[in-house]
Amino acid sequence: MLGLPVIQDISDLSKLTHISKYTIYQLSKHSDKYYRIYSIPKKSGGQRIICQPAKKLKGLQAWLLVNILNKTKTSESCKGFEKGSSILDNVKPHRGSNTVLSIDIEDYFPSINSKQVYNIFYTIGYNKLMATVFTNICTCNGFLPQGSPCSPRLANLVSWMLDVRIQGYVGRRGINYTRYADDMTFSGLKPKTVTNIIPVVKSILLDEGFKINSSKTRIAGAARAKRITGLILSDNSCGIGKQEYKKLRSKIYHLALDKENKNTKLLNHVNGWLSYLNSVDKKRLEQVFIYIKKLENKFPNRQMSKFDPIIKKDNYIILNIENNQKKEK
Repeated sequence: MLGLPVIQDISDLSKLTHISKYTIYQLSKHSDKYYRIYSIPKKSGGQRIICQPAKKLKGLQAWLLVNILNKTKTSESCKGFEKGSSILDNVKPHRGSNTVLSIDIEDYFPSINSKQVYNIFYTIGYNKLMATVFTNICTCNGFLPQGSPCSPRLANLVSWMLDVRIQGYVGRRGINYTRYADDMTFSGLKPKTVTNIIPVVKSILLDEGFKINSSKTRIAGAARAKRITGLILSDNSCGIGKQEYKKLRSKIYHLALDKENKNTKLLNHVNGWLSYLNSVDKKRLEQVFIYIKKLENKFPNRQMSKFDPIIKKDNYIILNIENNQKKEK
């Protein structure tokens, strides 16, 4: 019914993936040996464990993601790691709210165990053998590894009941709810109504095998900036905010002052920001290109000419059309 490939045994999987039965058996039986495990520091302190799969294992995981996992459906509240969805889609439902509550799930991926992953594959129709093989391929040391291409999608599928239960509870109270990976966002018109949901949300999380990272719980009312997954929510609009915009302008100005055009690292960084703005904040992007045009006239033959030509061209066209329309008026 889901249009998933029919796979009864390893032979079927071998034919579909063009990977030998022996290799698939090894990747399943000894999957833990096919990871490079290391840690990186978290911004908030502590260490984040990264499990980077070997090339063969990652290739098989990618096949499972494209041909099986991406054909399944996640909850409507889920906005992270979904095709065609972005952090902007995670922010939009909260526009017009007076109060925003942000809750972080602690150690999101490691909290999901092999049994939960097995239940996903078994529930969508695979037999016990293949559900076990798929689970072995997608997990490391009994949990969901941060580094596998399958992990974000599997985490969203495992969290389906969590989302449904929380949406059912807060929805009846007129509260909006979205989840972007481990970032849960709630918003409403009455501050007290929003803050009163915390104990029940915490209880649901614990019942579903998760727990709140209390140090990252934030409540923003009328007097505080409402930040949701990196974007600033203000009245009925959302974007990167004034501070980030000023920082970006400063970086562009430094590129304009670079007479030898050698700062390629900063150039790539700004290009990344332009691409980001193109997807989440068109208004600020237009303001950036107006600023770039002024700098190009003042400092010709500098690195601004090397900005992403597609984004640059499209937005220059938009700016020229808008300027012509203003002149006509």
